[in-house]
Amino acid sequence: MPARKTSSPAPLESASPLDDLPSLRGLVAFDVTVRLGSMTAAASELDTTQPTISQRIRALEEHLGHPLFDRQGGRLILNHYGETFHAELAGGLGKVCSAVTEARRKVHKPTPRITIAAGAGFAHVWLRPRLERLEQDFPDCHFTLLPIDRDEDPQMQQADIAIRFGPPLTGDHRDTLVVAERAFPVCSPDYAQRHGLEKGLDAEALARITLLHLDMRDTRWLDWATWCRHAGLPVPRLDKAFPYNNFPLTLNAAVNHQGVALGWSHVIQDLLDNGSLIALTPHISRDRHGYRMSVRHPNSAVIQPITRWLTREFSGLEIPGPTSRQP
Repeated sequence: MPARKTSSPAPLESASPLDDLPSLRGLVAFDVTVRLGSMTAAASELDTTQPTISQRIRALEEHLGHPLFDRQGGRLILNHYGETFHAELAGGLGKVCSAVTEARRKVHKPTPRITIAAGAGFAHVWLRPRLERLEQDFPDCHFTLLPIDRDEDPQMQQADIAIRFGPPLTGDHRDTLVVAERAFPVCSPDYAQRHGLEKGLDAEALARITLLHLDMRDTRWLDWATWCRHAGLPVPRLDKAFPYNNFPLTLNAAVNHQGVALGWSHVIQDLLDNGSLIALTPHISRDRHGYRMSVRHPNSAVIQPITRWLTREFSGLEIPGPTSRQP
């Protein structure tokens, strides 16, 4: 009869050094006591009491199985074992404490809140699509966009960065031109082909196409009548021009082949780039008009990189084309 095989006991898993670490509070109490020379000073440094420091060091000594100090008449004298232990401990413990402090600093660091005010059309058509990239490039900031059309609105005046359209503001030295005005007709490629507009607009074309216009009483912006005068073209009948009450709706109608709208290079660049719209001639510019940026705190270390980012975004928006006609 064969002998029965007996299973040998499973080998014990070796304990990890990490499983038997002393309390970090005890290590810190010991380190600070050695550096400052007394438990009382260490208690003050760590915002606790002397008995608490004493208890933490006692617990550390029990964990290590050896005293770290020689206690003589109420005095603490670091013994040879304690000196060796502290020499090996101090550097690494300092790095741990620095890492914890830095992690806490980042967690509790206040997030700068940056408000950017701009005209509603500009905010929706140009600024809002760039918000994600702006947040990615400045992850430590929180951005709030304020669509505001009136320059005198208190929120426009109090915004960290205000982007407005028009001529310079009287007495505002923070007001800086970032993109000069360039306005021109735009329509979908399909609409241009169907109506023979590839060479641009002339008096004959203006009389037969559908004009889409923004129905707002704001003299800063060109409408079809003023655009035609600046372009040297006769003003067509505008009673049949289809009105819209905001710029995004006007552009959407143009994209959907419903007519020709006026566009501004610094607003509709994305639609030109992706082929949704094409720019027709002539192009119009006015010397004193364009998009202007006012910065409430121009010397702020937080704001300056953001304004540079916006300026770089503006810098690529000039539309190549025929020489602009200026009034």
